[in-house]
Amino acid sequence: MGSSKLSQPPAAYRDDPDYAETASMSSAVLLDDVESAFPEEELPAYTDEPSAPLVDPSCSSESAAPPPASEQAILHGYYCPPCELPFSTHDLSYTEYRTRFPNYSTDSNQLYKMIRHQAAHCPSYFVTIYGTHTETRRNGNKETKDKITDFHLRINISYLLGQIGSGKMELLADNKRGYRGTRLASLKPSVSADEENAPDELRRWCDRYVADPSGVKSFLLKRKILNHDTKKLEQLIRSAISETNYRGHVSIDFPIQHQKVLVYSPGRLNEWRITVWIRWFFYLTFLWIFAWPVLFFMTARYEVVKVNYLYATEESGHPARTCSVMSEVEWYYRWQSAIKRAALARMVCKDTCLDEEYRAQTQLADERGERVGREPDIPRTGNTWADGALGLLGQGLRVAENYSNARGWGADT
Repeated sequence: MGSSKLSQPPAAYRDDPDYAETASMSSAVLLDDVESAFPEEELPAYTDEPSAPLVDPSCSSESAAPPPASEQAILHGYYCPPCELPFSTHDLSYTEYRTRFPNYSTDSNQLYKMIRHQAAHCPSYFVTIYGTHTETRRNGNKETKDKITDFHLRINISYLLGQIGSGKMELLADNKRGYRGTRLASLKPSVSADEENAPDELRRWCDRYVADPSGVKSFLLKRKILNHDTKKLEQLIRSAISETNYRGHVSIDFPIQHQKVLVYSPGRLNEWRITVWIRWFFYLTFLWIFAWPVLFFMTARYEVVKVNYLYATEESGHPARTCSVMSEVEWYYRWQSAIKRAALARMVCKDTCLDEEYRAQTQLADERGERVGREPDIPRTGNTWADGALGLLGQGLRVAENYSNARGWGADT
């Protein structure tokens, strides 16, 4: 399924520890490519002031790859997503972005520059934590069960994949089957080159794609994340949620956006295949059963470029393992308190993300709490009866709090 609406992936969530507030992040567009395609048309000026302090140089620069972000920006959780391509759509999960921009299929230099720019940016990487419980309602002999969302948290962890341009480009090897402008995976044709000349090999693949006379063709760029121990991080996050005495069902996912960039050649058939209502029509009428094989064998597919982004140099447990930014345990201790506080506050952030500002404010609140103490001194009035009543009230409140903590929250009913 696709979406013709150029909406953005979830933006950052900002708030104080006790108050919620959403914020949005705008994106940049490759205007240079649009202007070159339509030089006689008068396009409106593009002005944008993103809330994030990092600006994507690849959107306006002519260089092959943008300069890396500063170390301070990485440690503060800043992330610059890939530029939005002209004439592009995406699926509902923002995993695959598709473009039919004509110049990418007629000008190999523009295709090469676009692939290099996109390859410099890592995919958007998130951790999603949500808790639910089931409420059972009985009305006579009827029983109704409702699934209640207690909290839904999203945190952008893309910055843990390293600086801009740190991905390692990998081109399809000669001894590996793949789609090289063919309908089926094969070993030929090849444009082999030395590893040191990988950019030149990429350019040759771009030249071959543009020169391909096929009426229906596509060029795919894949992004992949390696060596992130999601199982360890999931266990750590579950331990943090359990410390809040939550009794519901916890689910933890690591969704990835911007995994694929797919260039389609211009033409009516490719326009139809990514048009939302046409796709739905084929799905609902089951015509896709006949259309899919036709499209599969008609399309000359180029799937020769992949960019690997390393969370760490080796898999978890390897003695020589070095993380690009920080380990899973280090990240967990930075976010442990913020995750617990957000869960207890029953935050639902489906379209937004908890950001570094929220984490920092939570840390400050924890420090203030430690200074004040969890059990402050009971005020003295000088009246024996009044002081005794206040002391008894304080003890009762502590007993009620301990009972509530032992009972937990979010259990099925």
